[in-house]
Amino acid sequence: MRDYCQLPLFEVPAPARPGWHPASLAAGAQVYWTTPQEIDARLDASFYVITRRRERLLDTLRYPLTPLSTWAEVNPAARRLHPERGYWLFDTCYYAEIRSVLDDCWLVGPKLPDKKVGKLSVRATYRPQPGDLLLPRVDSSLHRAVAVLSVEKPLVVSSAFALLSPHSEEHGLVLLALLHHRVLGEQLWALASGTTVRSVAAGQVPTLQVPNLAPGMRVAIAARVRELLHAQEKAFFPERGLIMHEYWLDGTVDQWKARARQMALDIEKMIDEALRL
Repeated sequence: MRDYCQLPLFEVPAPARPGWHPASLAAGAQVYWTTPQEIDARLDASFYVITRRRERLLDTLRYPLTPLSTWAEVNPAARRLHPERGYWLFDTCYYAEIRSVLDDCWLVGPKLPDKKVGKLSVRATYRPQPGDLLLPRVDSSLHRAVAVLSVEKPLVVSSAFALLSPHSEEHGLVLLALLHHRVLGEQLWALASGTTVRSVAAGQVPTLQVPNLAPGMRVAIAARVRELLHAQEKAFFPERGLIMHEYWLDGTVDQWKARARQMALDIEKMIDEALRL
C-alpha cells in the first residue's frame, strides 16, 4: 500500500519521456510510476506532474486566480432534497449517479433510469436545475463534469457529485470547459484523499481557484462550448426533440461525435493559449 502521508509526493506516468530522470524533481521528492490504465482513467494521456501539496501546485500557476464562488454557488442549500421523502409531490423521478455520466459527454440526461421515490438511495441529495453543473468527487471521474439538460421528470443526483449553480450562462459554459482542463483537474487531484477510494471532500470543492480569463476569451470559449454541447446533444441524445429528416441531413451519430471531439480539442487549445501553457 502506498504511503500517502509522505510529502511532497509526485506522480508521473510510465514510461517516462526520453531524457527524463528522477533527479529532475526537487530534492527529497518521492516518485512512483503509474500504469497506462491509471493514466487513461485520468484527465488524459499527456505527461504532467501532479503534486499532492495543493499550495505548491498553486504557487506554480502564473496567472490571476479567482475563488470558485465568483463563478458558481457550490451545493446550494435550496437545492438539497427534503429529508422527508413523503414531502415530495411526485412518485417517480430520475436519479443520476457517477455511472450515469457517459464517456466523452459533457451532458447528463435525459437517458436516466426511473426511480421510485421510496426506493431512492440514501445518497440521493440534490435536485439540480437545467444549466447546473455536476462535478464528480470520486478520483476516477474527477475530470468528467457535466451540465444538466432539462428532463421530463424531476431529477435527483447523488452526493457523490458536487452541485455547482453558475451565476450566469457564460460562467457555467466557461467553468465546464475549465473543469475538463488540467488547470482545474490537477487541483482536484491535489485535493483528493483516501486510501481505498480517493475522493474530494465536499467541503474542499469551494477552495478551487479558477483562472481569471479575459472577458473576450470567456465569450469565445463560451460560444465554442455551446457548439460542443449542441453537437453532443445530437450525438448522445438524437431522439431529443429532433426532426428525423433534418437530423440525418445534418450528419450521423458518429459524425456528430467526431465534431464534438474536435471541438473539445479546440477548447483545450484555446485555454492553453489564454493561460500561455
